[in-house]
Amino acid sequence: MKAMFDMALTAQNSKTCELATLVQKYRDGIAKHSVITTLDSGLVIKSVTGIDLNLLPCGTEGGYLQLARLVNTGNLRMVIFLHEPLLRLDDPGIMDLLRSCNVQNIPFANNMTTAEFILHRFLEKEMATSWRCPDTRPEHNLIYV
Repeated sequence: MKAMFDMALTAQNSKTCELATLVQKYRDGIAKHSVITTLDSGLVIKSVTGIDLNLLPCGTEGGYLQLARLVNTGNLRMVIFLHEPLLRLDDPGIMDLLRSCNVQNIPFANNMTTAEFILHRFLEKEMATSWRCPDTRPEHNLIYV
């Protein structure tokens, strides 16, 4: 999968409805962008919002690991992954995704407040080619979060 995606939207099972509610709130803006999601989260989001989504399979080589690869290859601009805070994040795929976002300086939201902040900011600046935090290369610093 070599496509460029504006955002990834995914959640652990207990947070999927919360994610769908967030997407519904920003539906019109999100619908204008290329969105990728894991299968379970995507099916719920699609049923609630009707937005066309790119779905990733679940399993050891699916979902989070594929999202991490997209981040590492520069093909994903932001990640919203809502997780249950009382559960340990010991899934290797989740840890790879988080690590990839940190290394590549990609916004990663893991709770509703942060998700809403970066989503609102992203949609506000949707015409920009880049919106990452300041980088050492000036040509990459078009917009500051």
